[in-house]
Amino acid sequence: MVTRSPAARALALELGAASAGDRPPEPLDSAILFAPSGDLVPVALEALERGGTLAVAGIHLTDVPPLDYERHLFQERTLRSVTANTRADGRAYLALAAERPPVVKTVPYAFEEADRALADLATGQVSGAAVLRIG
Repeated sequence: MVTRSPAARALALELGAASAGDRPPEPLDSAILFAPSGDLVPVALEALERGGTLAVAGIHLTDVPPLDYERHLFQERTLRSVTANTRADGRAYLALAAERPPVVKTVPYAFEEADRALADLATGQVSGAAVLRIG
């Protein structure tokens, strides 16, 4: 896991990540970018080994800055978008999740506290995923 936030690195290790830092410990064969920041695409491409693939998996992504062919794509690196999932993809994921359940950390908020949940998310005070309880 690569993240700039010390709290996110600690959470990743707590949830079972093999490593967590602000850059990978070695060149990567492949990587998935979930962050919605296009500025991270060149950074992630630079972290790839020769022939590596970067999959951009966010539903939304800000503009990607211009890429430098030699720095970012040379050595047969591949950039893919994977935001269009099919029903078959969903079924395959659910089958895998049944075998190896995802480990998540949630911070519950009462529905009436939605404004506080949003404020906490905006200021980085939520470790994991904020969840609204209804009823």
